[in-house]
Amino acid sequence: MLERLGRDRPRPSGRAAVWLVVAIALVSIGTGVAAIVTQPTIGTTGTLGELQAAAEFSGTVVGFALLVAAWGMRRGYRLAYVAAAILVFLSAAHGVAQSRLLSVPLVVVSVGGLVVLVFTSERFTRSSSLTLDATQLGALIAIVGVFCYGTAGAYALRDEFTGVETVVDAVYFTLVTASTVGYGDVHPTSDGARLFAISLVVLGPTTVAVTVGSLVGPAIDRRFSRTGSRVTNGPTDRSARVVVLGYDETTARFVTALAAHAAVLVVTPDDEVASRLERAEQVNGAAVDVLVGDPTDGSILERADLETATAVFVATGDAARNGYTVIAAREATDARVVVVAEDGRADALERAGADVAIDPDALLADAVVGATLEGESEREGAGEKE
Repeated sequence: MLERLGRDRPRPSGRAAVWLVVAIALVSIGTGVAAIVTQPTIGTTGTLGELQAAAEFSGTVVGFALLVAAWGMRRGYRLAYVAAAILVFLSAAHGVAQSRLLSVPLVVVSVGGLVVLVFTSERFTRSSSLTLDATQLGALIAIVGVFCYGTAGAYALRDEFTGVETVVDAVYFTLVTASTVGYGDVHPTSDGARLFAISLVVLGPTTVAVTVGSLVGPAIDRRFSRTGSRVTNGPTDRSARVVVLGYDETTARFVTALAAHAAVLVVTPDDEVASRLERAEQVNGAAVDVLVGDPTDGSILERADLETATAVFVATGDAARNGYTVIAAREATDARVVVVAEDGRADALERAGADVAIDPDALLADAVVGATLEGESEREGAGEKE
C-alpha cells in the first residue's frame, strides 16, 4: 500500500525542476558576488581559510554553470540533469563554506532543489549522444595533463616565483599562462622557473587550441553538412514549413513525403525516436528538425513556432491524443491543420478544429471497393454490348 501511495503522490513537473535550477543559479551568482564584498561570519585561517576564499569566487562560476545545465534540462537531456544535481550539491557546499548569514538562503534552496531533482529523475531521459573518438579523448587527456603539470610545477617552484604561495596561486598562474592572458603579476626569479614558464607558454595555448578544435570542429562540420544537405536535397519551396505533431512507424512515410517538399519539424515525446531522427539527420535524403516534448503542451508548441507554420500535421497514433493535439494546435495557430483520423473519428476531429481529417483505412476501403466494382461494371457493360 505504501508503494501505491508513493506512486499516486503528485510529483514535481520537469518544468518546475528547470525553473528551480535557474533560481538556484541566480541565488548562487548573487551570493558569490555579495561574498566578495562582505566579511565571513566565522573567519578561518590556513587551509580552511583558503577554501573559504575560493568559495567566494567559485560560487559565481557554479551559478553560471547551473544556467547552462538548466538549458540542457529544458531540452530533456539526462547528462544535463546529472550535471545540475552535482552543481546544486556544490552550491550548497559553497553556501556552507562561505560562512555568511547571506549564504543561508543558498543552502536552503539548494537542499530543496536536490529533493526536487530526486523526484523528477525520470523526466530527463534524453540521450545527449556524447561520444568521443580517440583524437578527442586524447585532446582532453592532454589538456588535463598540462593543467596538472602547470599547477604542480608552479607550486613546487613557488620559492622561485614572486606571487605564487598557495595552490590557488599555482592554478591562477597556470590558467593565465595557458590562456595567453598573462597579467604579469607573477614573475620567475630563477633560470629554472623561467624555463618552466617557457614550457607552459608553449604547451598551454597549443593544447587548448587543439582541444577546442577537436571537440568543436566535428560539431561545426556536422552542422554545415546538414545545412548543405538541405540546400541540395531540400524542398523546392523553402517558404513552406510543416510542423508534424507526433511520429511513429505508420506516419513515418508521410513525414518522408512532406520533407521532400517543405521544411519539416517533428515534435515527439519519444526520446528514442528523437535520438534516432537526430542521428539519421535525414529521412530518406530529406532533412528534418526534431523537438522533444508533448505535442499538447502549449510551451512546446510555442517553441515549435506554430505561428510561422504553413501547415500542421497531427499524427500521434492515438485517437484521444489526436483530439487534444488538434485543439492545442488550433489555439496556437491559424495555419491549416491536417490530422490522421482513426476509428471513424474524422467528424469529431473536424469539430475540434482540424481543417482536414483523413481516415487512411476508409480511403483504402473506398479505393478497393471502387477498383473492384468499377472492374465488374466494365465487364458487365462489355457483356451487354456483345
